[in-house]
Amino acid sequence: MRQADSHTSIPTLPSTPSLVASGHDRRALLAALTFVDKPPQSGVALARWFEKHLVAPGRMPRPAYVTEGFSKQVALAPVEPDEPELQELVEAARFRVLASLRAFMPPAADDRFLAAAIDGGRVRRAGDAALWESCPREEDLLSDIVLSLFSADMLNYREFHDAYLCVCKTCLRIDFDPNRSGRTGCPEHQPTATVGVMRRSRPPL
Repeated sequence: MRQADSHTSIPTLPSTPSLVASGHDRRALLAALTFVDKPPQSGVALARWFEKHLVAPGRMPRPAYVTEGFSKQVALAPVEPDEPELQELVEAARFRVLASLRAFMPPAADDRFLAAAIDGGRVRRAGDAALWESCPREEDLLSDIVLSLFSADMLNYREFHDAYLCVCKTCLRIDFDPNRSGRTGCPEHQPTATVGVMRRSRPPL
């Protein structure tokens, strides 16, 4: 898996006009991509990610701690967390998220994490009954919180993700260009690749 600081690109939202409604709020997907692309490496950075992408939009209350399946609870600001332990927890959460997305792709097409998000109450119907929104709880695993963000967008745009989501089998990099990656690689892990950075298109205005 590539290190968190291996590139400094800021993720942008993928979109395809024929599949994605213009103007729809896809900030949940942007929040999830931000976590995966640049995982927070300090308690302050993680607290800021929560505040910007989950607390301020009203998706969940401000958490006092984070946890993952293997670990004890790690407190967030204003308590100074154990940074090495926090980094291990964040990386474990990131790996579980990416493994779930990888399994979602053909041929496995394993979407059990979507059902788990629904059954666990981490996503719910929005004001428009046809749309879903992320609503994780403070006690949820960090990976489940991030997966709830992906799940909301996938439930809203299942056809888009079925057709375009790519996760490199070598480094687990996310891309949305199956014509280039073949859905199994990324620009850095294909024999014919000449592009060294990840590309995503911006949403239509």
